[in-house]
Order: sequence, then C-alpha cells, then structure tokens
Amino acid sequence: MRSVKRRANAVLAAAAGLFGVALTLKVNYPHSALATAFLTITEASLAGGVADWFAVTALFRKPLGFPYHTALIPRNRERVISALVRAVEQEFLSKQAIKARIDQVHLLEKIISYSRSAPLRSLARPLIEKAVVGLVESLDPNTIGKLGERVVKLIIKRQSFVPYAAAGIARVLEQGKGVEIYLAIIDKIAVLIERPETRAAIYRYLEDVKEKTADQNWLSSLITGFMELTDGINLEDAADALQQELINTVAELRQEEHPVQLWFQGELATIAVKLETPEWQEAIDDWKDDLIGRLELAQPMGVLADTVLTVCKQPTVYREQVVDWLTEQAASYWQQFKENQVLQSRAEDYLKMLILLVVEQEHALIGKIARRSLSKLSDEDLNQFIEDKAGEDLDWIRINGVIIGGLVGAGLALVMLL
Repeated sequence: MRSVKRRANAVLAAAAGLFGVALTLKVNYPHSALATAFLTITEASLAGGVADWFAVTALFRKPLGFPYHTALIPRNRERVISALVRAVEQEFLSKQAIKARIDQVHLLEKIISYSRSAPLRSLARPLIEKAVVGLVESLDPNTIGKLGERVVKLIIKRQSFVPYAAAGIARVLEQGKGVEIYLAIIDKIAVLIERPETRAAIYRYLEDVKEKTADQNWLSSLITGFMELTDGINLEDAADALQQELINTVAELRQEEHPVQLWFQGELATIAVKLETPEWQEAIDDWKDDLIGRLELAQPMGVLADTVLTVCKQPTVYREQVVDWLTEQAASYWQQFKENQVLQSRAEDYLKMLILLVVEQEHALIGKIARRSLSKLSDEDLNQFIEDKAGEDLDWIRINGVIIGGLVGAGLALVMLL
C-alpha cells in the first residue's frame, strides 16, 4: 500500500512538473499551437490529480486546512462505525457465510492431522492434571458422601437380588458346595459360643429365669431360696455347664450325615425353588428395601472421598498415577476414535451442529465485538484502519485522476488544433 501511495504522489508531482514545463513553453512561445495544446493537456492532468487528491484526503483529514465538508470519516464517526459493523455482521461474517464455510471445512480431519504432527499426549497430560486439581479443589467430601449414598441406594433399590440369589444357590447345589457352606456356618457358631460374652449372656438368662420363677408365688420363692441356701441352684456352674453343652452340641453338628446337615441341604434346594415364586421375590425385595433404608452410608463415603481428594490435591505419587491413568485412557480412546470412520462422521456432524447452534444464538456478538473494538479507536486510528483496508484503491483513484485528466486535456487540445 505504501508503494502505491508513493507512486500516486510521484504521478501527481510529475503532472505538476510537466505543467510547469508547459507553462514555460507557453510563455516563451505564446503563438505556438503545440505549446498551447501541451499546456491544455498538462493543465487538465494536474487539475484531475489535485481534485482527486483533495477528494481522497478530505475523507480522512482537512486538506490544506480547508474546513468545509472535509474530514468526513472522523466527522461521521458513528455512522462509519455502524456501517462497518453492519458490513462485518451481515456480509463478511453473516450467518450464511459462516454456515457455508463450516460446511466446507472438515474440522476433525484438521484436528486429527494436527495430532499426528504434534505430541498430543504431552499436550493433554498438563491439561488433564490441571482439570483434576481444579475438580478436587471444588468438591465437598460431605456432598460427595451424600450423593454417593443416594446413588448406591438407588442402584441397589432398582436391582432385584432374587435372580442372583437363586442362581447362586443353584450353582452351590450343582457343585456340591452345600456341605462347605453348612460347615462354615457351624464353625462360625462354634466360635461365637466359645466366647466369654456368650457365657455371660447365658448367666444373665438364667438369672432372669430364676427371678421370674421366684416371683410367681410364695411357694416358688420359698423353694428357690431354700435351693440357693443348700447350693441346689448354682448359676455359675449352670452357666458353665450350659455353655459346654452348647459347644458339644455344635461339635456333633459337624458329623457327616447329621440330620441337621441333611435338613440344611434339603432346605437350600427348597429355597432355590421358592425364590422363583412372586411371593418370595416380593418379600426379599421388601426386606432389601427396608435394609437399605436403615443403612447409613453418607459418613463413611464422605470420609473415603475426603481421603481421596486430599491425596489428589497434593503433588503425590498417587495423583501422578491418577493423571497417568487418565492420560492413557484418553490416548486409548483417541486412537480408537481415529480408527472409527463412523464415529468420526457422527462426531463431525455433532460438532458442526453445536457450532451452528452457537452461531445462530450468539451471532449478534460479532457486531458487538466489532463495535466495541472500533469505538476504542481514536479518529487518527480509525483513519489509519480504513486506509489500511482501502488505501491502495484510494491511491489508485488519485493516479487515475491524473491519467483521466490528461486524456480529457488531450481531447480538448485535439479539438482546438482541428
């Protein structure tokens, strides 16, 4: 643009120089027809060049300080800005133009092509780590605990356990594992019976029985008191004896072909059949729902969430492992995505749909941004902005003015000569 402007100035200066030469020739040869014709041509060329220079300069400034209808752009600043905004919003970046351009561009192809030339994993990892840190810092453990409790209970409530229980029992019976389950239950009962707490519970039970018996009437009370005095009733020995009897009884239950063991396995088969009936299914689901309603999971899940969040907030090896795992997963999914043309086509359509939706809803932002940017410009900056965009064409107008003026002058000179 600067070269064209220098060329326009040079052409105007040349026209002025030739006019000076022609004027000198006219003065020296006043009766020469050729001198008169040459003067007419250069005069018209200079007049055309000066007129166009004045017109072009008057758009931006006051040429030679001339105040009338000059500096048109600064004088009509708001109208010029509004016109430029309309041109940007409705012509250069109209909805139709943007949509047409988006339809022509294959967005995912460009992204995939860029990912082949750039180390995408090294770019993605810092972003993933930043996202993880930002996420854990914004989360509240108590909120996570409450939400986790609701989600877990909702999942369990919507899932019936009856089919799994029936299938599990059937599998146990098929594999002959019923005996192992029975013995495991017996072992657990044996451990519970041998505990000191069980012996204390037996003793408290015997005391309750003794007190209830003594309180029935005066004769029961008299007999109970007499037996205690004569050591006929020793609750300590009775508790020990009863606990030992329970231990021996449970030990007998471990014997092969014991009636209880046979009953247990038969009952398992019966339960497996009954679980298929609606009544049992409804009863078990009701029991499950009641149990879920009484479970308190928010606090332990909140503590667990707090522990995890605390670990992820600090630059520990655990956070590095989480970020590495997420990066690996992202890279794996991206590789699968690049190899799936159908998925790419769907993603391309969805991405374009999102962009077009944003363009449709927020297109007015283009005009607002353009107006805000242009309004910040001073008068001189606005002049410079327009000159940068259209100055080359304006300078060609000046050059054309000199040429056209010269041609008109040549025509007039030819008429005068003829």
